[in-house]
Amino acid sequence: MLWQAAGSAATLAAALWVSTRMGLIAQGEFDLARRWFDAAAVVAAMGRPQGLLHLQYRLSVPADALWRWLARQWMLAVPVCLAGACVCAWAGWTLAAAVIASLPMTVGHLMARSLLLPERGVVIFGFVSALPALVVLAGVGLLDVFDASLNFPLMILVALWLAGAVGLALCARKVSSDVPAFDSGALWAPSLQSWMQAALGGLLPAGLLSVVSASGHGGAALGAASIGLHAYQLLAVLAGYSAPVLFDHLARQDRPELAAGWVPRRMRLAVLLLLGLCGLGALLASQGHAPGWLLPLGLLLPAGCAAVAARVHGTVLLARGDYRELSLQAAWRLALGLSLLWVSLQWWPAPAALACTLLTVEVLTWWRSRVRAGREVSP
Repeated sequence: MLWQAAGSAATLAAALWVSTRMGLIAQGEFDLARRWFDAAAVVAAMGRPQGLLHLQYRLSVPADALWRWLARQWMLAVPVCLAGACVCAWAGWTLAAAVIASLPMTVGHLMARSLLLPERGVVIFGFVSALPALVVLAGVGLLDVFDASLNFPLMILVALWLAGAVGLALCARKVSSDVPAFDSGALWAPSLQSWMQAALGGLLPAGLLSVVSASGHGGAALGAASIGLHAYQLLAVLAGYSAPVLFDHLARQDRPELAAGWVPRRMRLAVLLLLGLCGLGALLASQGHAPGWLLPLGLLLPAGCAAVAARVHGTVLLARGDYRELSLQAAWRLALGLSLLWVSLQWWPAPAALACTLLTVEVLTWWRSRVRAGREVSP
């Protein structure tokens, strides 16, 4: 948890560094690029990191067989991705070229984490998870010191290759030829559902910032919206800290259970209280007696609290193998988030519109997950 907290702190520190030292316009460009690197990685992974966990926890497939398969996949991916990156660079698509060139390492990093969690434990898993954010933060510092024309895509590419190399090195091993191969078909059964969830979830933040940019709220407004997204994720990421530990505990049980009222009532009361403060902030903002950041902050606080509850329920549903429900949630979260943000931008500034969108999406996700959990545990 401390390692993952360090990764989250590094992500926030990089955003604050760019916004304070280089300006909100640079922050918008940096965060939009970074979100697309993250989204492309989960899309290209095709759910295989979750499938690897399923094979190890549920089917007891040895790590040696999985590593041999992963090494072959990586050797095939490198020349294909580098060729695609060269084509994009020749066409002048700089960001797309950098994103495609990063895929062998970003996808390899995600799958390496899945091999390390059951074999090396949650501490090494946390370190490897935090490493990309820590290296990107170091890259931001180097860009600031040397003023390298603010080439954010190239810097992120180099950072992700370094972090991926460390993750792959930690799970590398010599595999004897007598290690039996596993049925790769068993990998895809859970992976396709998990891929849909991860891909749609990864596309959401990148899509939200892209909607802000496409709607004409670019420049400083895009940077301010990205800072608001970081503030929301400070709360939402709390559930992510405990998710590997919770998953590791529940996935080892034959019938992991979660009562419908497992999330404490205090959290529900906190959300209601914060919603009341949102109403007060909106009233003050409409009368011109409140600073511009008050309403977005008031909306982001309950959104983050609802996200914590929703993520906890989602982890339990994942441990149960309820992939279909999680896929449906991911699909309507993306569709609702993008459409609601586009409508909100017609009325509100970008930070307030984004905060309103996140609040609506997270509260509805929490409600749906809680209903599903209660239905599952009922006799």
